[in-house]
Formats: sequence, C-alpha cells, structure tokens
Amino acid sequence: MERKAFLRVLAGSVAGLAFSDPLSVFAASAAGTAGSRRVGLTDVEQIRHVARMYANQDHLFGGGLAAQAVVTQLSASTELLEGRFAKDTTRTALFSAVADLADTAAGMCFDAGLHQQAERCFRFAVGCATEAGDWALRAKALSGLSNLAVHQERHDDALSYSEMALVRTDRLTPVVRAVMHTRHARALGAMGTPRERDCLAAVHRAEDCFADRVVDEPDWISYYSQARLERDVGRALLGLALNGGDHLEAQRRLSAAVQTFPKQHSRGKALAIVNLAVLTMARDDPAHASQLGHDAVTSAGPVRSDRVLEAFRQLRNQSQAHHDLPAVRDLDQRISQLLQTPGL
Repeated sequence: MERKAFLRVLAGSVAGLAFSDPLSVFAASAAGTAGSRRVGLTDVEQIRHVARMYANQDHLFGGGLAAQAVVTQLSASTELLEGRFAKDTTRTALFSAVADLADTAAGMCFDAGLHQQAERCFRFAVGCATEAGDWALRAKALSGLSNLAVHQERHDDALSYSEMALVRTDRLTPVVRAVMHTRHARALGAMGTPRERDCLAAVHRAEDCFADRVVDEPDWISYYSQARLERDVGRALLGLALNGGDHLEAQRRLSAAVQTFPKQHSRGKALAIVNLAVLTMARDDPAHASQLGHDAVTSAGPVRSDRVLEAFRQLRNQSQAHHDLPAVRDLDQRISQLLQTPGL
C-alpha cells in the first residue's frame, strides 16, 4: 500500500499536462492491468534506449517537435512501475530508467517553452531517481529544475535546487559532479556580482572534477565534452558579465565552445553562439556581435527551440543601443524574420 501511495504521488506531480494529460489516468490504472504485467530487464533496456533516442533528437533539433511524443512515451513507461518483478533489482532498474526518460521529457518540454510541464516532469524524475537510489539522476533532474528557475529569473529557487543537486557528491562520478558545479555556478552568476567569488569558486570545482573524469560514467552523460564544459562555464559567467563583471573570460569560454561544439548538437551550438553574440553586443564590439548574430541565425536553421529564440530576443534587446550601425539594423531585421517564421 505504501508503494501504491508513493506512485500515485509521483503520478500526481506530472498530472494535468497541457497537451493530452497522458499521466492523469495512471493512479486509476495502477491497480488494474498494469499491475498484472510481469516486467523484466528487456523493458528497462527499451526505456533507456527510448530516452537516448529522444535525447539525441533534442541535441540535434531542440525539443519543439517532439515534446508531446516523449511525454506520451513517458506515460506508457510509467504504467510499468506497478508491474510484477522477479527481483527487486529489476524494479530498482526500472525506476532509474523511468527517471532518465522523465528527465529527458522535462528537458524537451523546457526547450519547447512548456515550463509547467517541464517542472512536473523534472519533479517526477527526482521522485523516481530517489526511489531507485540513483543519486546521479536525482542530481541531474534537480539541476534541470535549477536551470528552469534561472530561465524564469527565480534566482533563489535556482540556487536552492542547484545546492540540493550537490547533496552527497561522493556518490556522483567526476563528470556528473562537474555538471552539477556548473549548474551551481550559473545559479550564483545569475545573482550578479555580489556572488561573483562564489560563482568563480564553483567554476573551479567544476573544472577540477572534469579533469578527474573516468571511463565509467553513466550513459546519459556520455555526450558531455570539453566543449560542453566551456559552454556551461561561459553561460555561468555570462550572468556576471552582463551585470558589470569580467566579460573577457566569459567571451573566451563561449568562443572556445563554439569552435569545438560537435556538429550533431546543433541546438547547443546555436545557443552558445547567441549567448556569445549577446555578450559581445552588450560589452564589446557591436559590429562583431552582428556577425556572430548572423552566424547564429544560420546555425539555428534546423533547430526548434524556445530557449534559442529567447536568446535571440535578448540579443535584439541588447542591440537597441547600437541601431545607428547598419550591420546591427540588418541583424535585427533577420532576427525578426526568424521569430516570425511559422513553427518556430
């Protein structure tokens, strides 16, 4: 009975999703057909495979085209949590796999601009990972909540979530620890120069952890490269730089990320270029920023990402002070056309 109550709480945390409310029937069905199904490791592997498939699509195209599909898949996978298991280890593995898929769904909803749905899926992922004893996935989902809060300018919440993600770092692998420290740094950087020292300390901890990376990292973090680290550090320093802090180091980090970002991660590279353009427009050379902005528009061609579009809006806002330059006016016109494109 305690397990069923727990599952209903988890399901309730993601019930009411705007598109089709796919998880709202879970509590009612938990004691029905789903409870009679035998669940094995093959089911677990399929869920993990689906999570990676959607994550790869998210890296390439953004979350805009597939957010609804991944949440529907999450609904079907969630029903297995009340199945029958030959071993407790299979049940634990299933909860971990569903946490992975829920975190992927949350990230794609976030990227699609579906913030309420994203928060519910992130919370669902935290619950499943906690039940599985999967500290790495728990931390990852909490860091997702932190990033969402930064995006929404809920700075206190962002800091709280990022610090919750750092609980029991001894149970996290080096790369996962590095990622959590970059999220902490970003939450601190978003608070501006009063937390500059703490932000820089978090950056250094992230770099130290990444330098200690090992082969045996979780599959879901295998994409995280030096370019990703540079991008995340650059974005953490961006908040400081836009509020009077050192902008040269943030520029260096974002430039390094842009130069080395893998081609199959189009969304991440486009976001890094726009972030660099925003910083350059605000603190350095508007003409160079305009060229970066044009590169970003080109790079964003196949991407369907609300986060990327929001970064372009930020770039357009920063450019208003330089409208006497023809290059800046040309960029603004191109950004406006991009923002008005159907499907974006």
